[in-house]
Amino acid sequence: MLSIIIVTMGEDPLLGECLSSLREHVRLPREVILVNNSPDPLPPGKKDGIVRLENGRNLGYARAVNRGIKAATGDKILLLNPDARFTSDILSGLASFLDAHEHAGIAGPQLVFPDGSLQNSIDVIPNLATETLNKSLLKRLFPRSYPSKRSGIDRPVRVPSVIGACMMIKREVVDAVGALDEGFFLYLEETDFCRRAVNAGFEVWFLPHLTVVHHQGATARQFDFRRRAEYHRSMVRFFRKDKGPLAGVLLSALSLVKFAVEVLGRIPAAATPKGRHRLKMSSLLLLWSLAGMPGGWGLERGLPPYARVRRNGYTWLLPPGASFPEEAARIDSFMETFGSTVLNRSRTTFVKSGQLGSKVVFLKRYNYKGLLDTAKNIFRKSRARKAFEGALLLEESGISTPHVLFACEKRRWGILLSSYIATEWVEALDLVKHAARHGHDAELIAEVARFVRRLHEMGFIPVDLKGENLLKSPNGICLIDLDRLRRPGTPGLSAAARNLSYLNASFCRTIPHTERLLFLEEYVKGNPRMEIRKEELCRRISRLTEKRLRTRHS
Repeated sequence: MLSIIIVTMGEDPLLGECLSSLREHVRLPREVILVNNSPDPLPPGKKDGIVRLENGRNLGYARAVNRGIKAATGDKILLLNPDARFTSDILSGLASFLDAHEHAGIAGPQLVFPDGSLQNSIDVIPNLATETLNKSLLKRLFPRSYPSKRSGIDRPVRVPSVIGACMMIKREVVDAVGALDEGFFLYLEETDFCRRAVNAGFEVWFLPHLTVVHHQGATARQFDFRRRAEYHRSMVRFFRKDKGPLAGVLLSALSLVKFAVEVLGRIPAAATPKGRHRLKMSSLLLLWSLAGMPGGWGLERGLPPYARVRRNGYTWLLPPGASFPEEAARIDSFMETFGSTVLNRSRTTFVKSGQLGSKVVFLKRYNYKGLLDTAKNIFRKSRARKAFEGALLLEESGISTPHVLFACEKRRWGILLSSYIATEWVEALDLVKHAARHGHDAELIAEVARFVRRLHEMGFIPVDLKGENLLKSPNGICLIDLDRLRRPGTPGLSAAARNLSYLNASFCRTIPHTERLLFLEEYVKGNPRMEIRKEELCRRISRLTEKRLRTRHS
């Protein structure tokens, strides 16, 4: 069985041509999984056996592919762009090659334009030369080090990476290195995946005698500046991950110089419309780099806009499209209607469950924490607002968390007096209670590790990552208690150890050490720098866990 995963931005003619060519030319037993990144759902199709997964938003390529991989049942996976079209049954050739070569894990064909001319189908591993010098010139001068369509390759050859527009992967590669890194919103995710596969001992092959038509960049071209910003952000992240933090800093500095030179060089050509457009793009990239590559300038959307309403002395925060909850307008008395059952009571929070219309909800009140905290809150967001924005950001990124219904806060002369947040009830237990009631096994440990790895890959750091703040539901793992959620970027070894020590402290007395090491194996999977330093990471987590047990856990 071959699982074909196509990530699309809604319905379009090129997608229709792609699916038609699959039906006409491909003979392998297969399943087709369409993952839709458009907010508009795909029209219901005929009984064509196609699995449709709706994201409701643009989650980016890697996150969408991974959702398809999770649903896939085949022993081989084909990543296919919706603007690709088959003219013959090349997939049988790709599959046969992978079957015939034990160490081959990934294979890609020759991509061609609709007129038959060749596209670059091989990708090199980026370095400072490729990103600061003329890449085309490097390919001409050093064809062996930088293979391309000009290299005259006419037989199957091992390469560093293939273009992900049509890329076949053995299932065991995913099992060995994990799925695509979701920290890449768009661009370089397939290069990173091929790099990880090679590091794990698999081979990547280019098969030039098999061709597929590819309408290159048909979708991306309509987002010129945002596309270039996203590419540069992905490139800096690739350097940090593959070559270390200093390499990322050096690339950012050199790119800043490159953008400045581009601006100066394009000023004389600004008299023409094309010249003005190029000058504008370079100027925007220069400003973006000078501003520290802020989120929201690229293709990945940041925090979605939400409504603010003043009512009864409170500022209410409502998710996009939500209406004001009239029955909760007097929030203090509304919480009293929830009955006497208290789900959580501590020095800082008070949580009850009750009805809001037809929905069962959790309502959390944040309590007074002292004069110092009160003074700090004059200059910072309330915990309820931070948790509310964190929930919206996680939902926007495709990470599971209970749906937030509203948050509200009351201030007088800037002093925070009270704040609340309401979320929908979910059928779940926190990990500590789940393990106590149902026990644990290797699959549960691996599932939690994959969830935390996703968080860290996307740059999310839940500062208080305790077992009580991760819920196990029939649909998987989800994160709660988001008032201390940060997104500073992909954590390094020290930051990861600090974060993971909270979770380790939750289970070090109930789950044996050897079984907890399964978590670490899954967490570092496919990250060569972390894999090399796994023992050091383990020691740091152990040392920090002992400290946490002394200071915070009974």
